Amino acid sequence: MQKSNQSKWKSSLRVILASMGASGLLTALQWFFIQPYIGIAPDLSIGMMGIIYFLLFTLLFSRLFQQQTKLEEIEREKEVQKLLDETTRLYKSKVFRELASTHIRMCRRNNWTVGLILMDIDRLSKINEKYGYDAGNEVLKHFASVLKETIRDSDIVARLDDDCFALLLPDCNEKDAKRVTQRIQLKILEAPPKVEKDPIKIPFSSGIVSFAGKVARYNLMVDRATEALKQAKRKGGNRIVLY
Repeated sequence: MQKSNQSKWKSSLRVILASMGASGLLTALQWFFIQPYIGIAPDLSIGMMGIIYFLLFTLLFSRLFQQQTKLEEIEREKEVQKLLDETTRLYKSKVFRELASTHIRMCRRNNWTVGLILMDIDRLSKINEKYGYDAGNEVLKHFASVLKETIRDSDIVARLDDDCFALLLPDCNEKDAKRVTQRIQLKILEAPPKVEKDPIKIPFSSGIVSFAGKVARYNLMVDRATEALKQAKRKGGNRIVLY
C-alpha cells in the first residue's frame, strides 16, 4: 500500500473513532440531563443538547479538516522534493532529461529551433575552501535565482551536477541563447552574493548549441553542448562558446 493511501486510511479511521467517541460522550450527557434529580426541564434539556451537539461536532470536524489539509500539504511537498534539487530548488538532472526530451519532440513537430545552454561555475571548489561549504551553497542558490529570473516561462532550467546547470530554450536559436547567457553574466556581475560582507564573483563557463527542430535530439544536443563547455574551460573559463 502506498504511503498516500495509508495516510488517507489512517485519517478516515481517526474520523470514525472521533465520531464514535463524541457520540458516546453526548449520549452520556443526554442521560445525565434527563435524570430527575438534575431538575432541568425536558425542552431546555433538548435545547442544551442541540447546542452541545453543534459545538462539539463543529470543533471535531474543523480539527479533522485541518489535519487532512496538513497531510495533503505534506504529501505535495514530498512529491515536489522528488523533482527539485534541495539546495537550488531547480529541477534535478533526471527530471530535466524527461522534460527537455518532451520539449525537444514538440520543437521537432512544430519545426522550431531549440537551444541548449550548459553552464559550469568556475572555481567553486576554491570558494568552498576559502569560505566554507555554506558559502558555496549560497553561491549556488544565488546563481539559481538569477537563472530563474532570466528565463521565460517556456524554458526549463536544472542543476545537473555540483556546479553544472542546464537551460533548454524552445524556439530559440544560438544567437538568442548567447544573449540570454550574457544577460545572466550581467545580472551576476551587477549583484554578486556576499559572504562575510565580501562580494563573491561567480565566473562561469557556457557551452551553447542550437538545432533546427527536425533534427534535434536530446542526447546529441547534450553531447555537443558539453563539448562546447569543455572548450570554454580549456580556454581559461568565464567565457561563452557556441558549438
